[in-house]
Amino acid sequence: MKIIKNTSLYDTKKLKSLFCFIHNLLAKDEGRLPQWATLTIEMMKHKHSKGYSGWAYLGKVYGDGADMRLRLGKDLSLNGLAQLFAHELMHSYGYMHDQFQTDPLQQDQLDKIKAKFNKDDLLSPKAFHVPKKGVSYKQKCKDLMKQFEWLTIERHSNEWLREIEVYDDRDTCECYEMREFEDYHCTCDQVFDMRMNWRADNMNWKQAYENALLLILQNEVGVE
Repeated sequence: MKIIKNTSLYDTKKLKSLFCFIHNLLAKDEGRLPQWATLTIEMMKHKHSKGYSGWAYLGKVYGDGADMRLRLGKDLSLNGLAQLFAHELMHSYGYMHDQFQTDPLQQDQLDKIKAKFNKDDLLSPKAFHVPKKGVSYKQKCKDLMKQFEWLTIERHSNEWLREIEVYDDRDTCECYEMREFEDYHCTCDQVFDMRMNWRADNMNWKQAYENALLLILQNEVGVE
């Protein structure tokens, strides 16, 4: 038996050990699965933490692809996991649903599994991974405004524009009204946002934060 693909939150080697143990338990009554050596299994993550599902070909299969597919939730119980594999393995033996119990493993067999395996030990390290909280650039922008009282970073009042404006509150330039004069070229801070594309449609808080740093630098060093 070989697990040819595993995108679940379970460790491949530990699952294989569990599956081999379950096969040995069933083999005492059913005999060794004739195609056990070549049986291929695909493991996938279930969208629900306690969810599970399975599928297997009936009897021996000749062809490409996995012979069995299992979807496992992270919080599936050891009993549920064991019974799911045993159920699909019975299909591999060639049994239809009306020819065996839905949960093929008996209590004494489950007790042997519990004595040998622990559910949490079957999980891979990625099952316990806690993703780091992302940086909030919106909060960073708020912090900058507290530090520099003259700095304003805000989303445009017209929602359809979806712009985030970055500007200096101290600037009283009237260049916007002078735009009708073609020969008038202003380099003041008021139009710095337009030169730097601060009002681009795809503006996000990270870009706004970075542009605010540029404006702060410009003010600190007196660059025009």
